[in-house]
Amino acid sequence: MQFTREINRLLLGVLIAFGAVALAALYWAVAGADTILLRGDNPRLVEAEARLIRGDLVDRTGQVMVTSETLANGNAARRYLYPETNSVLGYASLRYGVSGAEAAYNTLLRGDDLPRSLNAYYRTGLLHEPHHGSDVQLTLDLAIQQEAAQAMAGQTGALVALAVPSGELLALVSLPTYDPNTLDANWETLIQAPGNPFFNRALQGNYQPGSALQTPLVAAALLTNYPMDNPLENATRPVEVDNVTLNCAALLSSRPLTLREAYAFACPAPFASLVNNLGFSTIQAAFDTFRLHRPLTLPGFTVEPDSRLTPTIPPFRLLPDNLLETALGQGELTVTPLEMAVITAAIVNDGNAPQPRTLMAVRAPGSTNWRPVEVSDTTIPITTANTARQLQDMMRLAAAQGAAQNAARPNRDIGGHAAVAYSGSESQVWFVGFITLGGRRGVTIAVVLENSSDPGRAADIGGRVLEIAYQQLQPQ
Repeated sequence: MQFTREINRLLLGVLIAFGAVALAALYWAVAGADTILLRGDNPRLVEAEARLIRGDLVDRTGQVMVTSETLANGNAARRYLYPETNSVLGYASLRYGVSGAEAAYNTLLRGDDLPRSLNAYYRTGLLHEPHHGSDVQLTLDLAIQQEAAQAMAGQTGALVALAVPSGELLALVSLPTYDPNTLDANWETLIQAPGNPFFNRALQGNYQPGSALQTPLVAAALLTNYPMDNPLENATRPVEVDNVTLNCAALLSSRPLTLREAYAFACPAPFASLVNNLGFSTIQAAFDTFRLHRPLTLPGFTVEPDSRLTPTIPPFRLLPDNLLETALGQGELTVTPLEMAVITAAIVNDGNAPQPRTLMAVRAPGSTNWRPVEVSDTTIPITTANTARQLQDMMRLAAAQGAAQNAARPNRDIGGHAAVAYSGSESQVWFVGFITLGGRRGVTIAVVLENSSDPGRAADIGGRVLEIAYQQLQPQ
């Protein structure tokens, strides 16, 4: 009897153990499966991620700029085909994540938005074939992007070119940059590199506008019927603002200038008088209308300021005490190249600022058909059509006879404004401009060069890029 009792106890223990195993197996097979599968250290996930075939990135003409290839070990590698596109396309790294356009359209490129059919589950889940993402067509024009990068070679700064009236991004350059093809090998060196090549100056750079801010001041003058053609004495004299001496963007002898001519040469003295005459309320209304207090970015391009280059910028407030220095572009108000390109686009678009965008179409894996992306044509009015057209004419004058002459090209309708700004002990130069294509179409550009005092150089870069944009976009 004692032996039988021990056998029964052993049998009960074995049954309980089997029951616990069965319950555990049932849990992990049904409810807990995802807990294991989705763990970050699951080697299956890492392997699947390494084998994932991201979609291609192509330009507006269909030229492939980035593609994925399968290596001998079965893993996928991203290949960036044109170094001129590095600063806008960003990188996709298994180790360091994604940035730029790769980050903006990561969901599409990975195929995370695609419906999972039974066949797809069978091929990827059971046969472990690599998952394919969708191809993405950007609004970038490779030829314009290449010209922009080549024109900016050797500089530190940024360039943005937009199509009007669509707001499509045609080119974006930020220098210095990096080679995403060697990112993993050079990461530690790159994050310590001078000038931080990961910092996107076109979108993140908070720059002093300097005399580039004369454009909204002229708009305010035009809207209040301020005299534009009266000669102003001592118009070329320097202006002292917060221990900084401001001069015209072009070397001029002492002579009278009208406000129209002062804009062409970006001379500060007539605008200092204009600010005093218009007063605080009018200047504030002009800045509010031009939305200078609302920084822009590109949809999907999430960026964080780099404290090494740009300190945290507090919310801007125009006050009577900082009116003059702010209105002359040397106060706390800063702008990005993207903002300046959009403001110029509004001037070309009869006063209506387009919304900048980069996504054009998407192509599903295995398909030959591109699906255009629907976009809103909503614009933001910043000035009247009459004022915008007068600003266009003043920018044409600046490109024909003023400080922006280097942007002019034979037989092209180009307007622009060259400007100088000061940041600490260093100066930087701006060129903002446009070229018309006919049919109320055009291209606008903003160029900023750091550690430079030559606005003619910025204007020449802008003119080169506008010329290639004309050739690429003008109907034959």
